Formats: sequence, structure tokens, C-alpha cells
Amino acid sequence: MALPDYLEDTTKDLAKQATAAYSAPINTATFAQQIAGQDPAQQQAYNLATQGVGSYQPYLQAAQRAQTQGAGQLGLAGQTLGAVGSNINQAGQNLGQAGQSLGQAGAAYGGMGGYQAAGGAAAQRAGNIAQGAAGMTGPNAYQQFMSPYQQQVIDATLSEFDKQKLGGQQQIRDAAVSSGNFGGGREGAMMGQYNADSLADRAALQGSMLERGFGQANQLAQQNFANQGELYGMQQGLGGMQSNLFNQQGQMGQAQQGLAGAQQSLAQSQLGRGSAIQGLSAAQQGLAGAYGNQMNQQFGLSDFNRQGMGQDINALGSLGAANQAQQQAILNANSQNARTAAYEPYGRLSQYGNMITGLGGGVAGGQYQDQGASNPYQAALGTATGLAGIYGNIFGRKG
Repeated sequence: MALPDYLEDTTKDLAKQATAAYSAPINTATFAQQIAGQDPAQQQAYNLATQGVGSYQPYLQAAQRAQTQGAGQLGLAGQTLGAVGSNINQAGQNLGQAGQSLGQAGAAYGGMGGYQAAGGAAAQRAGNIAQGAAGMTGPNAYQQFMSPYQQQVIDATLSEFDKQKLGGQQQIRDAAVSSGNFGGGREGAMMGQYNADSLADRAALQGSMLERGFGQANQLAQQNFANQGELYGMQQGLGGMQSNLFNQQGQMGQAQQGLAGAQQSLAQSQLGRGSAIQGLSAAQQGLAGAYGNQMNQQFGLSDFNRQGMGQDINALGSLGAANQAQQQAILNANSQNARTAAYEPYGRLSQYGNMITGLGGGVAGGQYQDQGASNPYQAALGTATGLAGIYGNIFGRKG
């Protein structure tokens, strides 16, 4: 169809402008996608996280040394108690001989056997408790205190996490449909980034729950070990009471004994030695308890150090992520503005051509659409927030 005469000049002008516009190459480097660098706060958080790996080792080693020294002192205390029993036995033999020499002294010493047996039994029970407590130490002591429902809680939590992940995927699809990018590469990139972030968050969540369960079981195991130590001390106290009764019975025998003075003196000497050895055993047990307290303090210092470091890393990572998102949003907006400016002449020529076509009685073409991106700050913040979440869970923070 021929153009009207009054549109010929206008059409020629359009052709000249189109020739000039389309013959000039577009400098795509002016709107190339740029990536914001890591914020100093993020770098500081990364350095802290790297330095914190294995920071618990000095405390653990100190606790292990204290545990080894405490166990050694308990072993020495057990050996000392054995020496007490030996001296008591020897004293009993000498007192028995004194009883044979003097009938009344023998009658008085007749009750010593029961006290002696009771003291030996108490010492034996204390030894059994110490032996049982020794089996409650080591790297696997926590296992019998693990909750049988822990896996069910983890499965339920991860199931809820997966449901929320599906909701986030649907939001990305809805946004892609609204912006006309459904099925496009941008939607695929956003979906891939979201899935990667969700996988990292899911693994961090699962690791945090496992570590929390291990920590609780480890605390229960330590408490059980401490309870065994208290029971051990009670049995020793009972043995001491039996020894005191034994001494009292011996003193009664001394009052009744006249002819067996030499034998009684020897028995008293052996009993005194047993008391001294028993005092040494008590001192060794106190030293073992001090090592146990030192071990617990080392564990407490380790937990406090790692919790404080985790909070610092979380704060720095979150602040750095927000700053990085702001910088990325600025870069994205600049790139989007440069793209719009580069393609603006083509949009203007398209509008110009549609106007001429309409005036000439033809069918106008489709309106030019600017290939603008969605909100650049939201897109950058989504990525930065995911990184901040990873920083926050590096040390399994508890609060």
C-alpha cells in the first residue's frame, strides 16, 4: 500500500534516524552485570570463623590432663585404702593373740571382727563404685544418655523446613509469571540460588540439632560420673565409721587387758598406722576431686568462648550482608539505567514508526517493552541474607 504524500518526508526522516541508530553498535560494557565485593564486616566474620575452628582444643586437652591426673589420684587412694585394710587385719591378729592371753580382753575384742568385716565390706563397695565410675568415662560415655526421640524431632523439624522451602519456590514462580520471565533463564538462576541456600540452611539446621543433643547427653554423662564420685565418698565415710567403732572396741580391750600389754601395744601401733594411711587416702581423694572441678571449668570456658565467638560472627555477618546487598543494589540499578539509556533510541523509533503506520492506515506493531529487571535491592538482599544465615550457624549458636 502506497503512503500518502504528506507522510513521505516523515517516512524519510524515520528511515534516516533508523539507519543512524541501528548502524551504531551498542556498547554493552556500559551495562554489564557487576558483583559487589565482600563487605569488611563479612571478611572479619570469615576471619573469626576460620580462627575459631579448633579453638576448643586447648581447653579439651587441659580437661583431659585434669581427668587423667584425677583418675591417677583415685587409683592411689584405692591402693592406700588397701593398705589400711592390711594394717587393720594385722592389728586384729595381734588383738586376737591378746585375747587368748587374757580371757576378759578376748571377750572385749570378740566384737572387733564384725566391725572389721563391715569396714572391709565398705572399702570393697567403694572400690566397686570407683571401678564402675571408670567405665563411665571416655568418648562414648555420652551414648547411653542420648534421647531416643531425637531422630523423630529432627525428622519433624526438617519436614517442616522442606514444606517452607516449597512455599519459597512457589513465590519465585509466581514472581516470574508476574514479570513475564516464567520458564526463562532468570527464573532458573533464582530457583537454583534459592535451592542452594535452602540446602545449606537445612544442613546447618540438622547439624545444630545433632550438636545440641550431643551436648545434653554429654552433660548428663558428666553429672552421672559426679554422682558416682559422691557415692564413692559416702562408702568411704561408712568405712571410716566402722574403723572408728573398731578403734573403740580396741580401747575397751586395752582397759580389760593386763597380761597381754605387749601384744596390745603392737596392735595399737598398727591401728595408728592404718589411721594415718586412711588420712592420706582422704587427701588423695580430695586432690582427685579438685582435678575433676578443673576439668569441668575447662569445659565451661570452652563453651563460653565458642558461644561468644558465634555471636560475634553472627552480628558481623548480618551487618556485612546488609551492606553488601545495598552495594549490589546500587550496581544493579546503575546497570539497569545504562541498559535503558542504550535501548531508549530503539523504543523511540518504534513509537515513531507505529505512529506513521497508523496515520497511513496500516496496522501498528507491538509497543516497545523495556527489558528492565525487578527490584535490584530485593534480588541482592536475597543472596546476601542467605550468606548471613550461614555465618550465624557456623558455631551452632544456642540462642
